[in-house]
Amino acid sequence: MEMPAVAGMTENMNIALIIYLVFLIVIAVRSARRVKDIPDFFVARKGASAKAVAGSLVATILGGSAVIGAVDSGAKLGGAASWFMLVGALGLLALIPFAGRAYSHGKYALPDLVENLYGKGPRLVASFVIPVAWTGIVAAQIIAAAKLLMTFTSMTYITAAIVSAAVFTGYTLAGGQVSILRTDFLQACLIIAGLLLLAGFAKFGGGEFGSVVVSATTSVAPKFPFNTNFTPLDLFLLILTYGTTYTAGPDIYSRMFCAKDAATAKKAIGMAACVLIPVAFVIGFLAVYGVSLAGVQGARITAIANAVLPPALLPIFALALLSVVLSSADTTLLSSSIIINGLCRKPSLLQARVVILMNGLLALILALVFTDIIGTLLLALAVYAGAFTVPILWGLLGLKAKPKFVGTAIVAGGILALAGKLCPALPGSLGQHTGDILMIAAFAVNAIILALGRVHPRVI
Repeated sequence: MEMPAVAGMTENMNIALIIYLVFLIVIAVRSARRVKDIPDFFVARKGASAKAVAGSLVATILGGSAVIGAVDSGAKLGGAASWFMLVGALGLLALIPFAGRAYSHGKYALPDLVENLYGKGPRLVASFVIPVAWTGIVAAQIIAAAKLLMTFTSMTYITAAIVSAAVFTGYTLAGGQVSILRTDFLQACLIIAGLLLLAGFAKFGGGEFGSVVVSATTSVAPKFPFNTNFTPLDLFLLILTYGTTYTAGPDIYSRMFCAKDAATAKKAIGMAACVLIPVAFVIGFLAVYGVSLAGVQGARITAIANAVLPPALLPIFALALLSVVLSSADTTLLSSSIIINGLCRKPSLLQARVVILMNGLLALILALVFTDIIGTLLLALAVYAGAFTVPILWGLLGLKAKPKFVGTAIVAGGILALAGKLCPALPGSLGQHTGDILMIAAFAVNAIILALGRVHPRVI
């Protein structure tokens, strides 16, 4: 039933997209004029307020891979889709005790922190491994944006992916961190308002399906907090591979390093976590509601919007979702670029922009090959979490280890985590959990290697 609505609004949506793109270009050009050097481009000269940092965190976290992917997973996870954001909020809260030390040891990006904790060797390893994983995150954002455009316009997936990648890559390339912080707070407000509006219309019968669908689907959709498709073991693994990236992830740290001081960073992290908790349950509700819709092409959340929202609100809702997808994408892309540029002694603005362009092209290629948002997202995050979570928290706790052991731990953890996500299930009841065992082993082996290399600070 959503297809006639899609066809009817295509022309209006195209006009809205053009206006939106012009708006982004204006912001990018104005921001580019303010960017004079690398500190401006990478961390907005460390002058951001708690509200700006919190807004940027929320906009980055509530990206397409989180919101659109979670709602798409409703048929399998049902209400348990709420765990994606709840685990994220838990990860942010866990970061607060470490935020002061992390802020004092960081400069532009996470490898700066790794170098201050362990030395140049581990930094080099981090600078190679993180961009590989984070390119997968950028690809997940392209997939999400493409699915949005497919639903609200007549674009094919390939065309939509190319348009999406071109928009956020160009936007990031022009304005860097200055433009991101300028728009993120507004974009966070837009997506939260859009989700609340959509849930309200769905719950109280604002569209053709109304609350009748809710009562029907909630009886058959998988339940929260656990169900046959999402067990306590799955939650444990989600915390390991997803939640820990909110405690020790490059995007989170790149936001934090923009704050004017450590106290501001801590306040911003707490504010963002408090926002994510209620939003998590809104997402879970929409995931359950979406189970009722059959024959969905593109993103399920937009199919819900077509079913329950008045036609006049559809372009606004679509642009709100698209803006937040782009916000997550540009932040992730910039984080990866900062890390790669950190390999050079004196990175220039031109070099930083070339790296962003190359990263964007590589992520687009991945997005054209893989079209599963949550699968792509969790694969990339699992590799990162298995490689870096333990070493970063180990260092922030004040523990030390020899650089060669740290580098070995990062590589071993990342390889085991990747094997855990790619390894097919083996025969037997234990074999069905081969991937889970490898994922847990990634963290255990990581910690064991660090423990073997632990030394007193004066020995390093």
